[in-house]
Amino acid sequence: MAGAFLPWAGATLSDRGADLLHRSRTGLELSWHGKVVLGLGILCVVVSVLLREVPRTRPLGLVLPVAGGAIAALAAIKINAGDAIAARFLRLRIGTFQTDHPVATAEVGLGLWLSLTAGVVLLLGGIAWQAAGRSVQVSGDIA
Repeated sequence: MAGAFLPWAGATLSDRGADLLHRSRTGLELSWHGKVVLGLGILCVVVSVLLREVPRTRPLGLVLPVAGGAIAALAAIKINAGDAIAARFLRLRIGTFQTDHPVATAEVGLGLWLSLTAGVVLLLGGIAWQAAGRSVQVSGDIA
């Protein structure tokens, strides 16, 4: 959830070792993907609290791996978002900076890595939680 507020993509325009321009975009600034990741993160927090406090809400646990997979997929889709920023810098260079040997480098931000990792952890944790619940339920039915 916090990853949506941190940088997802960035780019730097440099010439002969000097950084001329740097820009980074958070998940919320980049596109609708960041907003969906934030919404899914809030949904997972609510579901987790409900699962802990209300025992009858066990079927809601299926939301966790599904939301985790969606978060991981949305983050993975934006892994190359810095390339568009770098390309824009190279277009700006022509009229604004007039550099001789421009180099525009794209980077993946910490927020995107955090969102991707959180999505994978939610996916695997949700699957493990469901599997653990089923094994307890099956062994309880036998006894």
